[in-house]
Parts: sequence; structure tokens; C-alpha cells
Amino acid sequence: MRHQLRICFLLLILTCRAIAAVEFDLEPKIPPGYQPVDANTEKGIWAELHDYEREIQNSALLVTDREINQYVRNAACRVAGDYCSDLRIYIIRNPYFNASMTANGVMQVWTGLLVRVSSEDELAAILGHELAHYTQLHTLERMRSLKNSMSTGAVFDLGLALLTGVSVPVGQFAAVLNVLAYSREQEQEADLLGIKFMAAAGYDPSATIRVWKAVIEEEENAAVKNRAPGIFSKTHPGADERVEILESFVPQQYTNLTPDPQGRQKHVDMLNRYYMMLMEDQIDTNRHGRTEAMLRNHQAIGVDSNLINFFWGEMYRQRNLEGDLDKARKSYKLATRGDKPVAEAYRNLGYIHLKERSLPEAKHYFRKFLEVQPDADDRAMIEFYLQEKQP
Repeated sequence: MRHQLRICFLLLILTCRAIAAVEFDLEPKIPPGYQPVDANTEKGIWAELHDYEREIQNSALLVTDREINQYVRNAACRVAGDYCSDLRIYIIRNPYFNASMTANGVMQVWTGLLVRVSSEDELAAILGHELAHYTQLHTLERMRSLKNSMSTGAVFDLGLALLTGVSVPVGQFAAVLNVLAYSREQEQEADLLGIKFMAAAGYDPSATIRVWKAVIEEEENAAVKNRAPGIFSKTHPGADERVEILESFVPQQYTNLTPDPQGRQKHVDMLNRYYMMLMEDQIDTNRHGRTEAMLRNHQAIGVDSNLINFFWGEMYRQRNLEGDLDKARKSYKLATRGDKPVAEAYRNLGYIHLKERSLPEAKHYFRKFLEVQPDADDRAMIEFYLQEKQP
């Protein structure tokens, strides 16, 4: 037993030393402004990726609001430094956790990532990881493999499917994901170089650990566990493995690690502004345990309590277990407190009372809804209910 423990201890030391050696020696393989040089391979991929990018630009799922784009771009460029001008960043409206980068500098970020990280540091951890794949030519290597494994043109005939998660034939999608999966060595390089980018930009490297611990917590709270890996998990190592490696590396290489309160507040401000969009999409996934974990985290970091209470109400109303309707009613009422009530909470209280045939109470809440949100898209429907007569 003592001999086995000694071997395990030695292996752990060797692993830590190997990780440290990679970090100190690791540098980007391409300079800022990199352009393809292989006319027979890279330039062909570049041409097809330009077509791919045009599809993204025309997608109905593209988030075009200036402020959220500026927030993400500022974080990405701070991490990227001189590579900033190489990046074209697109936010895709999809409630799942994902970010990726193509070989020609297109970085796409799903909204499900934005709602799961808790600070600008944590967002930078993911963006730095993807930038590292780009600067190490990992993405180009994967695209070459994908190109060689499928018929000409088939790769990019997928359109936005791979980027946005839009349904495609299962066999074809699985084939793409299998080829795109990075090797263990590539993932370690991207993790460690991404941390190096973060630290150079003044971000807290320990944010990488917090991100993956949050991913683990969400999975543990899931009412229904993932039976198969999602897109990000398919092309990235598991969170448990990543946390174990990072916890043995980051504190040794970076001391005095302190989360940036300003970065946390900037992220909370972004969430408050876009919370309705972000969490409506999460609610639509019907993943109630995961939603609960996210709401608890948002409460802990200081997201507006009225917004959080509204989505507790949405989660309870959708889950519809015994007693959930009363919990939803209570949560909606909490969402109307103070000088910034959530208008939709009044509307949903109205619908609850309407369903219970309590017309006077329903009308009361419908009127409150229109007072707070007079230009509501569904104003005509609400006014119709206000004209209803008690049977």
C-alpha cells in the first residue's frame, strides 16, 4: 500500500511539473494578422468560412444589440491584445453553454454562456481558451481533418447548424463533432495558454476554476442528467477533469488571486439589462433543476431580485408540480415590489386568476400590467380580457 501511494505521489509531481513546463514554454504559433499560406488547403477553407460567416450575419439568431456586443468584444479584445483586430465576434441566441472560434478568426458566443458565468473574469476565461485554440492552429488542424473526412462542400453545407445548434441529420452532426474534438494535449495547451492570456490582460486566472465548478454544480442540480455530451462537452474535456488539473496548476503559478469586484458588477449590470431575453430562453429548455441552480447563483452575485423572483415564478408555473402554482403566484407578487416592478409578473398573475375564474382579480392585475407597460405587444389581447363580463 505504501509503495502504491509513493507511486501515485510521484506521478502527481510529474504531472504538475509537466503542466508547469508547458505553461512557461508555450507561445502562440501565429502572429497577429495571420493569413493562410497553403493555397491548396488553407485558402480553400478560408473561402468557405467567409460564406459561413455571411450565414451567421444573416441569421435570425444573431444578437445585434450594441451594448451586449460591446461588453463581450471589450472582454475578448482585452484578452486577445494584439490579436483583437483578427477577431469578428458574434453573439448567437442559444440557451446552452458554448463558445468557439473558427480558423479565420470568427468567434461565436452563445447567450447560454453569458448567463452561466458570474463575472467578466469568468467570461474572459472561456474566451481566452478559444483564442488559444486559434493561435495554436488547433482549429485549422480540426478543419483540415473535417474537410478530409467529408465530401467536398458537405462541411459548410451544414450552414449555421454547428454554430447555433439548429437541428441537422444526427449522423452528419455526430460525424462533425467527432472530428472537431480536440486532443487532450490541445486542450491542455488551450487551457494554459488561455490562462496566460488572461493574466497578461489583468484578469484573475482562478476564474477558470470557478467557471468549471459552476458547470459541475449545475449538472449536479439537474433534474434530468445529460445522457450524452452536449456540443461544448463533445469538443472539450469534462469539467471534473479540468478542475482537477487547474486546481493543481493555477495557485502555483499565480499568487494573490483576487476576483475583481468591478468585473463582477459589470457582468451583473449586463445581466440585469438583458435578463428577460436570456432567462426566457433558459425557461424554454424545460430544464428546471438547472434553472434553479442558475437562479440561486444570480441571487448570490446580486442580479435584480425582482427579475429573479419573476423567473422563479416562470419556473414553478412551467414545472407545475403539486403546490407549484401557489409558489409561482408568490414569486410573481415578489417580482412587483419596489419602484421597478416586472410588468410581466402582473400579466401572469392576471392569467392565473383568469384561469381560476376570478375575473375581478384578473382585471386588477391586467390593468396594473398595462400601467407599467402601456406599449405591450399583447395589449390588444389584454384589453379584450378587460372587457370580459363575469358569467
